[in-house]
Amino acid sequence: MSIWTSKLVLAPGLVLGLAIGQPCAGMAETPLPKAVVLSAQDITVQGPAGYCPDPATLSQTGGAVAVLLGRCTDQAAASPAVIFVTFGRAGSGAAMAAGGQEMAAFFASDAGRKSLSKRGRAADVSVTSALSVGDLFLFRVSDRGEGVYWRGMTAMNGRTVSVKVSGPDLDEAESRKLVESTAKALRRANR
Repeated sequence: MSIWTSKLVLAPGLVLGLAIGQPCAGMAETPLPKAVVLSAQDITVQGPAGYCPDPATLSQTGGAVAVLLGRCTDQAAASPAVIFVTFGRAGSGAAMAAGGQEMAAFFASDAGRKSLSKRGRAADVSVTSALSVGDLFLFRVSDRGEGVYWRGMTAMNGRTVSVKVSGPDLDEAESRKLVESTAKALRRANR
């Protein structure tokens, strides 16, 4: 099974700004755009209510796309959170066809845990929950280098899509709900 992952490196101030709830672009009060459209890849990145993509964090490599979403403005009512979204290369969505049981087995393996690890070490990671909700595979990850977070994976238009959520004050239920609502927003934007 082939799973596309990305190790996107961002400036510490950028991640800090997102984590404390500030919009990314220049850390100003200027609202972020509601959506980012990448016509060449036929991808639209749009978050759930209150969260917007930051074009300054957009990374494209070989047809794969990664971008961070944060609160649309520093006045947004949404909880401070960082939403990391990746779209795999065209055709990568076939990896999701095996279903939740095979996905859970992969992420429980050394190779799967290594792919999730911030430091690239399988021993640092454990998957503490894994379940399927419709076509979304959800799993809760504990990473010594990053803490505990929820991640969701699905296929959209032939691409594997991964959504990872973290935030300073998000509880487990809120984090999971944000993964699910982000996946729904992405699916609506990419019909």
